[in-house]
Amino acid sequence: MSDTVTALVPDIDEVLVLLDHVEDPLVGYLQPVSGEENPDEEDWQMPQTLNVRAAEQAWRRILSVLPEPLTSHLRDRRDEEPVPGSYQLLTGAGYQRASLYPVTISRFDLAVMTNLLDHLRRALPTTRPADHRDLIEVLDQVADRRTDMDSHIGARRHTYTQADVVRELEVALDLLGGVDQDADAALLLEAIGTPQPGTTIELRGEQAEAYDRWTGSLIQKVARDRVDAALIRYTV
Repeated sequence: MSDTVTALVPDIDEVLVLLDHVEDPLVGYLQPVSGEENPDEEDWQMPQTLNVRAAEQAWRRILSVLPEPLTSHLRDRRDEEPVPGSYQLLTGAGYQRASLYPVTISRFDLAVMTNLLDHLRRALPTTRPADHRDLIEVLDQVADRRTDMDSHIGARRHTYTQADVVRELEVALDLLGGVDQDADAALLLEAIGTPQPGTTIELRGEQAEAYDRWTGSLIQKVARDRVDAALIRYTV
C-alpha cells in the first residue's frame, strides 16, 4: 500500500474555509498554553492516547501540500487574476465551474487526524470516558468561537454546537481521504489528470454528470441548511 492518497479538492470558498477552520480554532485551541503568555492558565488534560502537538503538525503538513490556487484563498489573494498555477474547468455548454485540484496527502497525517476525530467523537456523549472531560470543554469553546466568526463576517447567524465542530472535521477528513471509495471522484481525477496552469479542461457527458453529483454532495455536507446550499451551488 502506498504511503499517500490522492484527494480532489475543489476551489470552492466554503470548502477551503472549512479546512482553515480545522486549524483555527479547533487544532489551535487544543494546544498547550504558553507559560510566559498565560502564566495563570493550566493546560488541558488530554487522554494519553491523543497527541495534540502531533495533530497540529499533521494538519499543517496537509495544508502545506495544497496547490497555490487553493492556498491563495487562505491568504486572501483572490484579487490576483489569474491565480498562479490555476486552470479553467468547463462543463456542459461551456460554463466555467469551480476547478478541482489533485492533492497527494500522507496516510500517516490522515491517521493522526483521524485519531483526533475518534477522540472528539467519544467526548460528545454524556457517557464520555473520564479522561475526555477536557475535550468537551475545548469543543464548547471552539463552538462559541465558530459562532462569533460567522457573525463577524456578516453571514446569516448560525449557533454552532460541539457536534457541529466535530462534523466539520469529519467532512474535511472525508474529502481528504482519497478518491478510491468514490466512483465519481475517481472518474473526475482520471478526466482531470494533472492540470497544467493556464489551460482549460472541459468535462462532457458522464464526466460532467459526475462533477455535478460530486460537488452537489460536497455542498450538502458543508452547507448549514438548504438556503446556504442553494447559495453555494449558485456560485460553483
